[in-house]
Amino acid sequence: MLKLALIANQTDSLEGFFDFFIENKNKIEKKAAQKFEITYIFNDSPENEVKAFLAARDVDLKVTDNYQQLVKNKEVDIIIELSRKFETADYLLQALKNKKQVITSNHKVLAENYLLIKEAEKKFRTRVFFSAVFSPLPLKTLLNNFYALDEVKEINGVLNATTNFILAEMEKNTVSMKETVEQAKELSYTEENPEFDLSGRDSLNKSILLADLIYNTALDPSQVQAKGIKGITSYDLIYAAELGYKIKLISTIKKQDQKIYFGVRPNLVPENSFFSSLNDNSNGIELFSNYNSRTFIKAENNESAASNLFSQDLISAAEIISSQNDINFDLEALRANKIKLDDLYQQQANNFYVRLQLEKDKQIIEKIKDIFSEKNLADLILHDNLTETPLLPVIIITKKIKEKDLEELLKEVENLEGVLTVNNVIAVKTE
Repeated sequence: MLKLALIANQTDSLEGFFDFFIENKNKIEKKAAQKFEITYIFNDSPENEVKAFLAARDVDLKVTDNYQQLVKNKEVDIIIELSRKFETADYLLQALKNKKQVITSNHKVLAENYLLIKEAEKKFRTRVFFSAVFSPLPLKTLLNNFYALDEVKEINGVLNATTNFILAEMEKNTVSMKETVEQAKELSYTEENPEFDLSGRDSLNKSILLADLIYNTALDPSQVQAKGIKGITSYDLIYAAELGYKIKLISTIKKQDQKIYFGVRPNLVPENSFFSSLNDNSNGIELFSNYNSRTFIKAENNESAASNLFSQDLISAAEIISSQNDINFDLEALRANKIKLDDLYQQQANNFYVRLQLEKDKQIIEKIKDIFSEKNLADLILHDNLTETPLLPVIIITKKIKEKDLEELLKEVENLEGVLTVNNVIAVKTE
């Protein structure tokens, strides 16, 4: 009998997994060839809604607010972190040192401490499992099982369903981002701090972990600058639609010439494309490899998605405990694999959508056209004469240019008299 402890500071995460586990317990135990029992719940919330949750289900489990005692407790074999409470890797290292298997979705801690955690796994002969990081996409299982002999060359993905929901609601209802974020909070779609979603850091951490898995490396997230969806307005969504696009937050991992290029940016994607088909609460990836060429994977983000991935990892953890084998991965290769990391948009040319605010003066537009035309960089320049404000929105779709070069060009544009602001610079993804 393997004994489980759950880390759950939020009752919604506890409810989702607990009810899924009870409903599927026989199936999980059959696949794992092990019996399971939940013995502890770690919760240090002063309100302690967990006890009320257990009382409502007539379940008598031990609830503790002492993590140190939990990891040393012999009544715990596997710790499942349902709520991402911790900010540093100490709690994982303590659990591994005390021979606990850990299942988590704490992508921030994992991405920032990947090598440290792998070293602890090897040293203490135990494991951290994290399929649920990518919920609802079963990416870790997919890569381990179906791409073991293949080489993944590029992944583009919508890895954050929250931003997908926010942008879809803004477009559908023509409402502000602030209102939509509040709606997402009420539905428990956002991280505890929504800034993590909006800034693109959530997507970047997931991308870093994906690259670590694929290329057996330990990358530093601080080397790449993510740009999220903050600053995008309903106007951008309307203008994008008029041009035949939707806006999605796209994460890109691309391996080329022994370098890995990362990009986390909002993108205009064609309205008939795979990414446009992702609805307001789903994730999806486009994967390029040597043998499978191009593969699309889409997953709906429902209540059971993460619980299913947690359960898959539970089965894997049980197999590790049963086998009592040494941890099977090449730690020395991981330490030695120092792959150069570059920002995709800074180093490789791309098309961009640019929105400016000008005073209503046609001469300013001509000057802007001249700046872009001089370098043959503008495919399309539009202006919205129908707005009732004294300002004139101008949309530019550039030809291929590196983001750093575009930034220099826009400094020249901003210095023109009558140019008020550069509101947004958004990458354009072509099929």
